[in-house]
Amino acid sequence: MKPLMKKWTVLWAALAGSMMFAAQGCTSQDSFDLQYIIRDEKNVAESESTDESRTYEPEQPQNDSTEESNVREVSELYYAYHQLDAERQKLYLEMLDALTDMQSGAPLSTLDKSELDVVFACVMNDHPELFYVDGYQYTEYTLGSVVTGITFSGSYSMTGAEVEQARIGIEQKLAECFQQVPLNEDEYSTVKYLYEWLIDHTEYDRSAENNQNICSVFLQGRSVCQGYAKAMQYMLQAADIQCALVTGFTNGERHGWNLVRVNGEYYYLDPTWGDASYSSGGGDGIPDGFVPSINYDYFLVTTDEITRTHSIEKVVELPQCTAVADNYFVREGLYFDNYDEAGLAAVFGSEAARAAGYVTLKCSSSETYEQMVQTLIASQKIFDFVDKQGESIAYTSNDEQRTISFWNI
Repeated sequence: MKPLMKKWTVLWAALAGSMMFAAQGCTSQDSFDLQYIIRDEKNVAESESTDESRTYEPEQPQNDSTEESNVREVSELYYAYHQLDAERQKLYLEMLDALTDMQSGAPLSTLDKSELDVVFACVMNDHPELFYVDGYQYTEYTLGSVVTGITFSGSYSMTGAEVEQARIGIEQKLAECFQQVPLNEDEYSTVKYLYEWLIDHTEYDRSAENNQNICSVFLQGRSVCQGYAKAMQYMLQAADIQCALVTGFTNGERHGWNLVRVNGEYYYLDPTWGDASYSSGGGDGIPDGFVPSINYDYFLVTTDEITRTHSIEKVVELPQCTAVADNYFVREGLYFDNYDEAGLAAVFGSEAARAAGYVTLKCSSSETYEQMVQTLIASQKIFDFVDKQGESIAYTSNDEQRTISFWNI
């Protein structure tokens, strides 16, 4: 997926030449290989036997008290589950149990096969630990034209022994990560730490094995967008923070990212677009040091911001994300409502900016963004804040996210 063509321009005492690069992304092939494998056996009772005793009948609860005693509480960590009605929630749990135990022929409570795709997608979007599931099958039982039952079977890419071995490796890697995760601080700090850890430990690689699940990240350290998004979800759920997988398109190609609840508010987060190994496409033609290893343009953003570049597929209803309090640039003092010389001087003069060698600013509105671009770049006022007379400063800007980055400061 190509987020945007990004323009790299070198600022001298007078503006000099420019170069272009395109970010690499997930293609429809390497982004979502998940296929639903369906075995639809109609008229089983008629074709196999005329004896009605061979017709599958789903079990019915004995009485109301039994029904109530079997009600399960499901954690709020699982967003999609809580967007379903009661009948679909029951079906969700039946599928989840079957997939968790790697069952075949598990009876379902529905007689409507059209429900299966949506509910299966909800299960998979909520549960990144089902890394060994790559689809499902169902068998529909009928007597004449009447459907009498449906059974469900997962399609698995690993044996039980292979799943257990992979799970041990994943948990070991997760334990290493969580040795320093700031779980006792506010949720923003936890999400930021895990986002940075994921990017620091993963390279974007279309050829990576298991790149549609968390194995590619935790066991190989190489993945594509769905692997990044599911790994982000897996870590945040382990930290008791609600996180859902979101799927959709960017520039006509499939993509996956996350919906996260932080300090009671919902935000979108795209860990793949935060990784320079993805966004730079390997960095061909880009000078060393011009690309920070982590990009925060898509770290805890609003619905308005994410939908400028991402088209969302709604498997279930998603919240309207409007909060900005925990956006990276707001929390780090890099968010500007207007052209503020004192604020800019503080940012460019900070120890953090000097240590990093670059600064990224975010503007709250298109008007402020245009003023920043005109003043700092076109009028070269950046040299009022960075003492580089006679030297060069490099910059890039993102019109959609209204961010401007400066290097060699």
